This record gives sequence, structure tokens and C-alpha cells, in this order.
Amino acid sequence: MDHHLCRAIKCLFYVSFMLQVTTLVNTSNKGPSSKKKGRSKKAHVLAASVEQATQNFLEKGEQIAKESQDLKDELIAAVEDVRKQGETMRVASSEFADDPCSSVKRGTMVRAARALLSAVTRLLILADMADVMRLLAHLKIVEEALEAVKNATNEQDLANRFKEFGKEMVKLNYVAARRQQELKDPHCRDEMAAARGALKKNATMLYTASQAFLRHPDVAATRANRDYVFKQVQEAIAGISSAAQATSPTDEKHGHAGIGELAAALNEFDVSDGECCSDTIRDIRPASNKELSTEV
Repeated sequence: MDHHLCRAIKCLFYVSFMLQVTTLVNTSNKGPSSKKKGRSKKAHVLAASVEQATQNFLEKGEQIAKESQDLKDELIAAVEDVRKQGETMRVASSEFADDPCSSVKRGTMVRAARALLSAVTRLLILADMADVMRLLAHLKIVEEALEAVKNATNEQDLANRFKEFGKEMVKLNYVAARRQQELKDPHCRDEMAAARGALKKNATMLYTASQAFLRHPDVAATRANRDYVFKQVQEAIAGISSAAQATSPTDEKHGHAGIGELAAALNEFDVSDGECCSDTIRDIRPASNKELSTEV
């Protein structure tokens, strides 16, 4: 799956779940119409919407788990948990829709909603973690290729090793650029962009500086220049790693260190539609927040 599409799917379905589940639970808060008693047609429609959203999410989640190179077992288990909680939610919401006056059935549905959103949140966090792990793996490969360039013993050896370094750089730039687009925090995006720019600039200078050193190994200036460029490349790699994991000062200030998009999305959702979401978020959000903390 294209990773831009994957990211869009994750965000889209998470918002879809939040909207549909909170609307359903909010409907239960209002109670049945005074004109009609018994079954709630609106609740049945909303319950069907949540069931369909769950099924759609499961299909995409299974595809993500199947194609992921990291955390495959954890992702598969998370998908199965969403399936299990989705079935519990389906039964609970259907029973509530049949008897909307029952406070017991309402409570059961709210608990099911918490569990479902918690399972969905966990799956999304794991998918996001897998993306970050993939980037970190690329960074590790580039670091090893960089060290190989530094240890080149002659110009031909340097040319061969730098060629491999260049190939890994192209792969890293693609993955890092994608992650940059995914970052929500402007500071982290800027940090990633700056690190990528510094890496590209200094990687270009790396070959020339290394070549000059190999030609004149006894000249202190050539060694100092090569070492400086290597240090700049290493710092750029560290900057990409920091931004990718959302460990910037801005993230820490906002209390989102290491969890990035989802925590911020939950905060923003609180004020997106006050009447519909305010009370319901207080009901269902604790489980999601606990899951966020547990995963991090």
C-alpha cells in the first residue's frame, strides 16, 4: 500500500469512529422521544454506521498488518482486538437501540465504545510506530554506510563505498520526506526539513572532503575538513531521528512527547463540535488516553 494512502486511511477512519461512536452515545444521553417509546430508529441507523465503519477499518487494518515489515505480530493481534471489540459494540449498540430507555444497556454500550476506541487507537499507534521503526532502520543503514565511507583506504575504495552510501541516501530521503509530511507539529516538520537539507548539502561535500584527505593524509587541514563534514552528516541524521520520533522541545512542552499525531488529534477533537462531543468524550476518552500512555 502507498504510505501516503495508508496514513490518510488511518486518520480518516479514526475521525470516522470518533464521530460515529460519540454521536451514537450522545443520542443515548438525550433519551428517546417523548412521542414514541421503545425502539430508537436513529440509534439503529447510527449503530449500523459504526458497524460498517468497523468493518471498513478492519479491512484496511488487515492490509496494513499484512504489508508491514515491523511489528507484524503486534499489528495482527491489534486487528483481532478491534474485531472482537467491534462485535461487542455491535451487540451492545443493537440492544440499546431496541431499548433506549434502559440505563443498564446504555452503560454497557458506553463501555463497549470505550473498548472499541481503545482498540482502534492501539492499532493506529502500532501502525505509526511501525512507520517510525522503518525510518529508524533506514537511518541505521545510512550510518553504517557513512562509517564505511570514512574508513575507505584509497580513492577507488572511496568511490565504491560512496556509491553505496548514495543509494541508501536516496532511500532514506524518500522515507524521511514522507514522514515530514505526516508530522503535525510545525516545529517537528521544520526540524525534519532542516535536517534533510543539511544531510543533502553535507553529503555532497563528503566525497570531495574525503578524497582530499586520501590524497593528502598528512595535511592537518584536510583531515579537519573531512572530520567536520562527517560530523555535520551525523548531526543531520540525528536531527531526522529526533523529528521522526516527535521528541522535539515543542512536543515535550505540549505533553505529546513520543506519541505525535493521535494525542493532538484527540485534543483538537474536544473542541470540534461541542454539543455533540463534550460529555461523550469524557466517557470514552479515558480508555484511549490510557492506551496512548501504555503504548508509549
